[in-house]
Amino acid sequence: MQFFNYICDIKFDLFKMTRYNFTLRFDDDNHSLTAENGISIGTLSELLTSLSKAVSLQRDDKLVLSEIRGNCYALNLTTNSEVVQESLIVVHRKISTNDYTGLNSNQRSYAQKIKTILGDNLTLQAYNDTQSFKVEFQKIELPKLPDYYNQISTINGVITSIGGRSLKGKSTIHVAGFNFDIEISFSQEKKLAKYFKEKELIFFINKKISMDDDEIKSAELESFEVPNDNNFIDTATEIRKKFGDEIIEKYKDKYFKG
Repeated sequence: MQFFNYICDIKFDLFKMTRYNFTLRFDDDNHSLTAENGISIGTLSELLTSLSKAVSLQRDDKLVLSEIRGNCYALNLTTNSEVVQESLIVVHRKISTNDYTGLNSNQRSYAQKIKTILGDNLTLQAYNDTQSFKVEFQKIELPKLPDYYNQISTINGVITSIGGRSLKGKSTIHVAGFNFDIEISFSQEKKLAKYFKEKELIFFINKKISMDDDEIKSAELESFEVPNDNNFIDTATEIRKKFGDEIIEKYKDKYFKG
């Protein structure tokens, strides 16, 4: 027990030696906020959780709520990492100027959380312990993001279902190992029918993906390929035709000695 306390004391001293403070100071027009009359614990919990994701804390990084001060509602955050401190500065500087270029989804979500808390009656200042960095949030204007984005990708697999629910409706295929259907045209359906549960194909698809949760909302087949079943002799013949006899001679001695 004595050794455990000894180690804890050392860690605490090291933490104090590399301590960086950062403050989030909330206030209203009437300056009525205090440590006892501030943000509810539920809202505060959501804010701090969102902030921890926004600064991408690593395993050994610490970022703690070390104090809540009055004469406003000031959250004092303390970290042992210069990288985390710099991340706090960059994120808050960008959000305060409505510059969202380079910010990831977690950082944008944090900006939205600040916007929600401020509403129409609160203000926010963010600054480091020396106030060499200090910004004030006037009005957060988040850019409108599209609901979906498209992505072209390739998948391999065997068709496990093909067709449509009605004669005039769109047809789809389902490929083994994937949890979404792929829309196909009438001409594609006719070409693919003979491969149903018979052969693994290569599919080039256009996926429509939600910006909110990255889920695939729909997919369309652009094209497909049937893999070549050539044997070794056929493959060697194709290589010889394409690259000449030199390529065969180059690797013959390496793999077929004696």
